[in-house]
Amino acid sequence: MSKSALVRLKEFLANRPEGGAIVGVVALFVFFSLGTEHFLAVKSFRSMLTLAAYWGIAAGGVTLLMISGEFDLSVGSMLGLSAMGVAIMVNAGLPSPIAVVMMLIVCVAIGLLQGLAVVKLGIPSFIITLGGMLLFRAITYLIHLVVVQGDYVRVPQDDAFYQILSYRFESGFNITPLWFLGITVILYLILHRTHFGNWIFATGGNKLAAIQSGVPVNRVKVILFGLTAGLACLAGIFEMTRFPSVGPQGGKLLELYLIAMVVMGGTRLIGGYGSVVGTVFGLAMMAMMKNGLSLMGVSAYWYNAVVGIIILIAVIVNVNSQRRALGVRHE
Repeated sequence: MSKSALVRLKEFLANRPEGGAIVGVVALFVFFSLGTEHFLAVKSFRSMLTLAAYWGIAAGGVTLLMISGEFDLSVGSMLGLSAMGVAIMVNAGLPSPIAVVMMLIVCVAIGLLQGLAVVKLGIPSFIITLGGMLLFRAITYLIHLVVVQGDYVRVPQDDAFYQILSYRFESGFNITPLWFLGITVILYLILHRTHFGNWIFATGGNKLAAIQSGVPVNRVKVILFGLTAGLACLAGIFEMTRFPSVGPQGGKLLELYLIAMVVMGGTRLIGGYGSVVGTVFGLAMMAMMKNGLSLMGVSAYWYNAVVGIIILIAVIVNVNSQRRALGVRHE
């Protein structure tokens, strides 16, 4: 590759939200390909793809919400509540499509209420959704204790609707990555091809200027809270179909991993800048780290430590890029 081509590539990566994540994916791919024996095996790739798909369904909503300048720490608890709630309703005799729709309505309503609390009460979303995270997790454990007496809830694997959601091809690949791809394409089009997407960037970039330009800032934020909760619910339902039974631990700490993926994908912590594509690369980084470290025999505790270090590095890079961008604006 010529020097001019390298310069153009460097400029392209520097000017794209997902530039750093692309470099990270390539570096991790090379590292684990050389450092582990089975990293390039089909089984390994299938595991990474499936894991990234379940995370990614919830991460898409978190991305749009963070671009608007808000956070949702309740998505992991929402995921766990959704998985257990749907399984309990189906075991009680409710048709699975109705149970899924009912849980979606409940979760979207909860997300909208959290959004209304943020915009009407003026309380930071970090605090509102932190309370939601603790509350919904407590409700999940309470349901687990009272309704099923602390036992795991059976997932009806023979249910036709569940089989559609968890269909497995002859190659062994699960259908969930296709659902994830469809949702990601829709979110990409919303963000980059619609007026609502422009409103999201404007809301996170400069709230006062957005209001003066006629952007319904509060409405945008409330809708995004509802969307994020709905996608977290979907992620919980898809993940539930993978296992013969579910417990109250589903989605634990997922909210922190999702924020890490979104930040690694180039979305700024202060909002106004980000990319759904970048989040996909952030997902790929996390999936490769989890699978690669597992293949290397590294303990799960060290995986969390590595994720923590990656988060710190990503935040430092993120903040420095924000400062450079602000410096450019001030010149």
